[in-house]
Amino acid sequence: MGSKVYFIEASVNDGEQVISEKAARLFKAGGFASCFKENDFTAVKVHVGEEGNTTYIKASCIKGLVDELLRLKTKPFVTDTSTLYLGRRHNAIEHSILAAEHGFCSKGLGIPFIVPDGLFGTAETVVEVNGELNKEVFIARDIVKCQSILSVAHLTGHVAACMGGTLKTLGMGCASKKGKMRQHAALKLSIGDDCTGCGECVKHCPADAISLDDVKGTAPAKRGGRKPKAHIDADKCIGCAECLAVCRFGAVEYDWGEENEILQKSIAEHAMGALKGKENRAAFFNYVMSVTEDCDCFKTPNMSKIVDDIGIAASTDPVAVDKAAVDLVEAKAGKKLVKLLKNDKLGPCYQIEHAERIGLGSTNYELIELN
Repeated sequence: MGSKVYFIEASVNDGEQVISEKAARLFKAGGFASCFKENDFTAVKVHVGEEGNTTYIKASCIKGLVDELLRLKTKPFVTDTSTLYLGRRHNAIEHSILAAEHGFCSKGLGIPFIVPDGLFGTAETVVEVNGELNKEVFIARDIVKCQSILSVAHLTGHVAACMGGTLKTLGMGCASKKGKMRQHAALKLSIGDDCTGCGECVKHCPADAISLDDVKGTAPAKRGGRKPKAHIDADKCIGCAECLAVCRFGAVEYDWGEENEILQKSIAEHAMGALKGKENRAAFFNYVMSVTEDCDCFKTPNMSKIVDDIGIAASTDPVAVDKAAVDLVEAKAGKKLVKLLKNDKLGPCYQIEHAERIGLGSTNYELIELN
């Protein structure tokens, strides 16, 4: 008998209120109230969706979960850390404004949005994990200080980690900027021959590590038609993979094998850091709806789904709930996740199996379906 994963069918076509009610039903059926105590400072970890993104899980879809925490008389706050890449989630001020615009605020949920790693993403606590890759990890200060966590993950594909689920929501999403940089440090990025010189990667690089060669004051026609090419300064590169995400021509290259494995393992070890001291004090919800090839950090509206909506899975085991989500997607689609993402070099197994190996949970689970 493995870890219990509770599941209920749900679709965006149900409407946000019905989805919220279904999530609350899962909370009650799974007995998750036992994870939270009166007067707990409870982090409700979410992704508020990048500006322009329309497929993120809407605030009203988690209202039922927030209401359950309020009934338990905890002190919940909705939260997410600042990003490495440039955008409206890069610092606490703009992040909070965007969160409010998307309903993740007191007006929309009845609880405040608080960025746990401070104004600039540097408010952190060093947590000892003694992992295979990291002896210590850098976790957002207020994530460490709070007593309990309700993690709300939106299952999606991811350009570098293959899958964004609970483990990534905890590992990358609860890390300070230094912690994020440490996870991405495995990525040794370069620009290949498919570069068109469009300059998108230059505009989006947060480390100013990318430049276009021989373009100042020189038109391509005057250089025999040769197009400019982007170059990455390895000494400046922080491995955030923003260039990989924004390049439309597949010109950004890295070792999809070894480096992808290291990134995913580091995500798992940072997830361990986020949960340290909160044993039996956390619950994990995976919304397996609007499952897109890319994550909610993309500004692209109406991204295509790679599989029809499935539902919501919840557990007190972060490994089991991610494994169940992958299994549900693959069963629904009739093919492996890597095939759905059109990249055979990727795979979610590294983060899931490593998380199990370091004691975060089990891939052996029992799926309990609610009517």
